[in-house]
Amino acid sequence: MEGSINIAPILKRIEHMERELEELKVELLKLQAKQITGEKADKDSLEALERDLEDMIKRRVKTVSGDEAVKILSELIGED
Repeated sequence: MEGSINIAPILKRIEHMERELEELKVELLKLQAKQITGEKADKDSLEALERDLEDMIKRRVKTVSGDEAVKILSELIGED
């Protein structure tokens, strides 16, 4: 029987990557909100965006795995 694999460092690295992805998602949402130049965002939309950002920061929403994030980002830029 081969030696056991210590998965703790791998799990720690995955958790770190998930946090970085959450932070990136928040930054992208902020950029998207700033790009509303030609359109005026209504008060309800801005409040909903602020609630979503707060939920993400406080980890009240489900996160995505690194593979899921790559898939989503690839679809957004058209790389299937």
